[in-house]
Parts: sequence; C-alpha cells; structure tokens
Amino acid sequence: MRKILAVIVYMSFALAASAQALPSLLIGADPEAAATGGSSIARAADAYAVDNNSAAMALSDKEFSVAASYGMWAPNTADNMLAGLGFFYRLNDRMAVGFTGRMLRDKPYDITSVTGQVSGSFTPSDLLAGVGFSYAISDGLSLGVSGRFTSSSIAEGMKGSAIGADITALYSRDSFSAAAGLCNLGTPVSYGAGTYAQPMLVKAGAAYSASGLTASAEVDYLFSGALMAGLGVEYCIADIASLRAGYHYGDPAKALASYASLGLGLEFSGFSLDLAFLTASETLGNSLLFGIGYSF
Repeated sequence: MRKILAVIVYMSFALAASAQALPSLLIGADPEAAATGGSSIARAADAYAVDNNSAAMALSDKEFSVAASYGMWAPNTADNMLAGLGFFYRLNDRMAVGFTGRMLRDKPYDITSVTGQVSGSFTPSDLLAGVGFSYAISDGLSLGVSGRFTSSSIAEGMKGSAIGADITALYSRDSFSAAAGLCNLGTPVSYGAGTYAQPMLVKAGAAYSASGLTASAEVDYLFSGALMAGLGVEYCIADIASLRAGYHYGDPAKALASYASLGLGLEFSGFSLDLAFLTASETLGNSLLFGIGYSF
C-alpha cells in the first residue's frame, strides 16, 4: 500500500516539475539562465557552465567562477525547494574543468498505513553531482563533456540512481555564438516498481551581443517527443547592473511548462547577486531563484 501511494505521489511531483523521472535534470539552478527563458546553451560561461554548456568554459574571458543559488520552484503546485552550486576553472588557454551540484526537494507527505494511521512523513528529493571538462580546439571553437550522478528518492525503500553525460560544442566569434549539445545520455533509474529513462534531449542555440545588449535563443527536443524553446534578452548597465527577461515555451505533459521570466543582476569587484522570477504560468508561476557568486 505504501509503495503504491509513493508512486502516485512521485508521479504527481514529476508532472508538476517536468513530467518525467529525474525532473532535476531539466530544472537548472542558474538564476541568469532562468531569467532569460532558459536560453543558456550559447551564452558565455558562468559558474553553472557544467549544467548549461561545458564547452563554454574553455572560451570564457574569466579564469574562475563560483556561485550558489536557492529558491522556490513551482510554489503554487509542487512547492519544491531548489538549491544549486557550481564552479569552473580554466587550467590554461585551452582547457577548463567544472563542477555542479543540485538538490530538488518536494514538500513532505504523510506515510499512512492500510488502517489509515499516520506513521511518519517522507520528503521526496533528487540529488545531483557532476563534473565537466572543456577543450578549445581553436580560438573560437570548443568541445565539452560532462558526467553526473543523480540519486532520486520517492519513498521509504524506493530510491534509485543513474549515471548520465552531456556532450556539447560551442562556436564563438566576435559578438556571435552558436552551440549544440546531446544531453542526459545514460542509465535508466529504477525504484523497484519499474524502470524510467533519463529525459534525453538535443539542444541548439545562438546568442548575439552588441552595445550592452545580449539576445539569446534555444530550442530543445526531448527524445520523448516534446519540444521546448526559450528566448532571452539581457541589458548590462555600466558593467554593474543587468536587466533580464525571457520567455520559455514548453509542453506541460512531457517537459517544463511555458512561462515568462524576469531577472536582475548586480556585479561589483567580482562579486555578483542574481535574482530570477517566473510568471505567466499556472504550473511554474511565482517561482523565485536567488544566487550569489564570485569570479575573476
């Protein structure tokens, strides 16, 4: 009885978050990416580059970047807590390495016996840790690969894990960049009551910057048959403040739901503060993500 109830609860959690097993693989913890409609694959590397595009690390103007984030994800429906950590370091002019960590935690639910008695509570969660490597094969072209371990727990005695990988590429010249990636390749996850594939997808995107304004676009196709797309803009004022906005299109039955996004970034002496807010979405509306970071 408990396992049946746990599966029902987890599937409701997955539908609210991403409609698949391991929803954390589709939900990034980068406030800048969230604020620009999720259009992150072709943008310049930040601390969350292993999530967005590992290939971008080797072409970054920065040598080192680290950041942490925390926020509420889908507070009107799933009421999840989302936390993230990331960093990258350029080893030399050609190579860079990075790390990512993320936790997506659902609200707790009561464990009820067949007689209706509450014997405790359980909090479903996904935990993720990964590393990435990037190599610039020329001045404007780089390749990236990342590997991750994801642990997913949906009930007492119902815990699964999976190993996954991303393969990405980035071309950047002057003010234009283009990128593509094959993501979430890896082993399925099993909770003891069925096996679920990772949400594998193909990503492609482009970005253009001029006069403090950066426009970015991305299209993602999931092997499950769903399509997602994002558009974002960012305007930087005096290299101190950044205003961001975007729109994400998605399929709520198989991927992230559609939403509009707004964001703000502040940077001074290498330190940064970032805020993202999602709106215009019945599923993801009022999601809020806050981050702090440092880079040089």
